[in-house]
Amino acid sequence: MPESKPPFEYPSALDKYMVNEEEFLKQNTQHQVLVIGACIFNSEGKLLLIQRAADEHAFPNFWEVPGGKVDNTDQSVLHAVAREVKEETGLTVSKFIREVGSLGWDEVSRRTGEPVHWHKLVFEVEVKDEVVVLDPVEHQNHLFASETDVSNDVCVRSESEDVVLTWISPPNKALNVDAFRDRAARRNGQVDAN
Repeated sequence: MPESKPPFEYPSALDKYMVNEEEFLKQNTQHQVLVIGACIFNSEGKLLLIQRAADEHAFPNFWEVPGGKVDNTDQSVLHAVAREVKEETGLTVSKFIREVGSLGWDEVSRRTGEPVHWHKLVFEVEVKDEVVVLDPVEHQNHLFASETDVSNDVCVRSESEDVVLTWISPPNKALNVDAFRDRAARRNGQVDAN
């Protein structure tokens, strides 16, 4: 039986994501695969980025926000975000702030040879924990980057070498930049949080 109250808070604007993968894909028939991402900002307003493992078959050494595929066992899309954040970073999502944005792309299925449309939803979330613990099978490094770092594809670090940020795609990078800009506008009272 599904739980009555999720282990995180979320605004009513995200009610449409409190459905499981099967229901979401039924409601959005243009998509065949659903993936998610989470923008997590620290107290300094920097964005958590994690670096994919060097031996990952897809996009080794590339930087991304925590996320992954929505599983058919996830109670909802939002539950999938919380699960992926926990699995990849050890952090516990306490609150969803807003949907940052989405992007889509087409690939040919290796299994069937048929075209498949992927859809990625990215959310800004708050977490209970502060210490990032990566799953070394999937990710090798993490850092908190400023908007300038993300925009310039390099994280300038005073205590060590600068880190070049290589992105999976320009639209993935653009969503991260948008997350900073929308967050700043919201904090300045220019947009509604929902």
